[in-house]
Amino acid sequence: MTLHARPALFLWILLLFFSGGIVANMTMTTDLTALLPHSADHRQELLVSQLRDGVAARLILIGLSGADGEALAQASRIMARTLRDTGLFASVNNGDPADFTVIREVLMRHRYLLSAAVTSEHFSVTALREALERQLQFLASPAGALMKAALPSDPTGEVPHILAAFTPGEGPSMHQGVWFSRDGTRALLVAETSAPGFALDQQESAVQAVRTAFASAGLPEQAHLVMTGPGVFAVESRATIQRDSWRLSVIAITVVTVLLFIVYRSATPLLLSLLPVLTGLLVGVAAVQTWFGFVHGITLGFGATLIGEAVDYPAYVFTQGIAGERLQQTLSRVWPTLKLAVLTTVFGALSLLFSSITGLAQLGVLAFVGVLVAGFVTRWILPALPPGVIRSAPHQLLPVTWLPALASTHRVRWFMWGGALLALATLAVRHADIWDNDLANLSPVTSPSKHLDEQLRKDLGAPDVRYVLIIEGSSKEEVLQRSEAAELPLRRLVDDGLLAGFDLPSLYLPSDSSQRKRQAALPPSDVLAASLADAVKGLPFRAGLFEPFLHDVEMARTSPLIDIVNLQQTPFFLKIRSLLIRTGDAWAGLVPLRHVTSPAALADRLAREAGPELTFLDLKSEAGRLVNGYRHESLRLTAIGLVAMTILLWWGLRDTAMVSRVLLPPLLAILFVVTLLTVIGERLSLFHLVSLLLVLGIGLNYALFFNRPFSDEEEKRRTWLSLTVCLLATLSAFGALAFSRTPVLHAIGLTVGLGAAGSLLIAAILGQQRVSQ
Repeated sequence: MTLHARPALFLWILLLFFSGGIVANMTMTTDLTALLPHSADHRQELLVSQLRDGVAARLILIGLSGADGEALAQASRIMARTLRDTGLFASVNNGDPADFTVIREVLMRHRYLLSAAVTSEHFSVTALREALERQLQFLASPAGALMKAALPSDPTGEVPHILAAFTPGEGPSMHQGVWFSRDGTRALLVAETSAPGFALDQQESAVQAVRTAFASAGLPEQAHLVMTGPGVFAVESRATIQRDSWRLSVIAITVVTVLLFIVYRSATPLLLSLLPVLTGLLVGVAAVQTWFGFVHGITLGFGATLIGEAVDYPAYVFTQGIAGERLQQTLSRVWPTLKLAVLTTVFGALSLLFSSITGLAQLGVLAFVGVLVAGFVTRWILPALPPGVIRSAPHQLLPVTWLPALASTHRVRWFMWGGALLALATLAVRHADIWDNDLANLSPVTSPSKHLDEQLRKDLGAPDVRYVLIIEGSSKEEVLQRSEAAELPLRRLVDDGLLAGFDLPSLYLPSDSSQRKRQAALPPSDVLAASLADAVKGLPFRAGLFEPFLHDVEMARTSPLIDIVNLQQTPFFLKIRSLLIRTGDAWAGLVPLRHVTSPAALADRLAREAGPELTFLDLKSEAGRLVNGYRHESLRLTAIGLVAMTILLWWGLRDTAMVSRVLLPPLLAILFVVTLLTVIGERLSLFHLVSLLLVLGIGLNYALFFNRPFSDEEEKRRTWLSLTVCLLATLSAFGALAFSRTPVLHAIGLTVGLGAAGSLLIAAILGQQRVSQ
């Protein structure tokens, strides 16, 4: 060991020690919204908040089928009670009136401040008489037993009025006293979790609680449980991403290990070849954790790409070695080119570090640190480790004559240029089909699951995840007042069939102004008692029956106004907190919409009737606008990375013609890959852009080695072997990702695999290999 090697070894051991400690305690998430940018646009901030913590993000839609209606209804009641007892849910509803005890108590306590029906005329003799006559009709109906208990305290029917306001429009079908699907084959429940949608551990516990409750509901074996909702999808996505990340990483490492063992025919160079890869991956993941405070599962899966990239560096060294030659001597011959290959990849990743998109920035940190560390280990650590001498030449089992054959075929070169022109023409014609702005396509949720979610949401009248209204104001009071003003126009839209229903923050928390007006409308006890006495004349109600009513009205006249603090221990607290949001110095109210039938017509009517304070927001379109804006940012960063790489190549090669021959192969490969993906119908996302940047780095590596001068024919042959081994290693790692069920990992694997193969083929076609004289 040389004197200079000791500091490098010491630094390497320190890196392993500290990075291992960080990774052992890292925080991993699979929440796709964690990859989104920190937007300065307040509407985009609301979009992200809805995706992560909105009302719709907390809902679990549950369906029970496979048994007769009576059994399903009974199971629905058992599951609802069981789930409420877990403490994991803010509310569990199945339509059973007997299960609204807590909600009814809250509504009874605050009914005169919550009910929009409360006016001075509401307590006149005529109005009271009409209300009492309606109550007599209800008492004679099948629901009379339930109404009878509330009659002495609420003869004016404030609680039913409030409940009707909560669920305007068409609600779920009722069968056996609980909610059912339209066709009567599936019992339905809606559970709102206490935990936010992004808290996946708690969401997983809630999903498991539903499964446990179903198993103990007493249904026959053929009964079937279905669940949908953002939380359910997030839990399933996390499991898919975790399985894919670890499985594909293991597959990639295994295939690359077998490949290298076949080539080296020895365990020593094989193990040494894995050191740069594993060190780079470990330190890169630790850097991401340190920088961001968490590591996304997709970033970890992307770590598998480092196996295909960083394994190239020791492969170049060991395949270039001569039997009996020291590694230090081999490195002295290949390091000028290898150094340039490492730095071009590092400079490409460097541009991603400045992205405001968290996902791209994480990938940039991992690639930048991982590749840099892998290059460091290859250059200074491998020569310092025993044996330090190449004992045997690499095995010639792999065919390498295909590379010089391509380089000597001029007809192939003309075919390639013709293909490039055709690719440009194809992209010019189909430019509208290139980009994918749909954020949902990053999720591994299957189409059948999405269809089931739409069906359950339609049957239940649950809020759409896609459409929401925004009410903006300078204060909470202003937002609540505007929310109240929007109720009438929205009810007209429901009546006209443009939507099935909506949630307004003011339904759960009226403005202070409205509450004061309602208090002022409540008559003094003596006036109300006189009006009530006239109203009950001739009706079959016993004397003194409505004393609780008189008492409650008098109490409401002087009670404090309702604030969100008063509702903290009620099911309404989470609802209000998610619908009423403070954004800096301003406030915003969110109005989730149910079953929007015509978004364009709805937006037009709102613009004409509701005023500028109410903004219709299509979350899908807004997400598309967000993605489109940040794609432009990513393209700018990619262009900066390309410029940086070009400058670096000029600095290292000092030859314009050589720089062109090195740049052309990956650039043409990118052109062909983008065209192929467009033709087969795979639109490009932000993560395809990352992949293309990787293709650029890998392709530059191939072209650099293919175009460097050689001392003799034997060194040229060894370079062909090096490039073949590196390509197969890259295809092994990225090919594994191409089969991932996670769209992001699939995009990276397919794009880089095709791009790497294309880069080497084009480098062979355009390359001009020279033997030094």
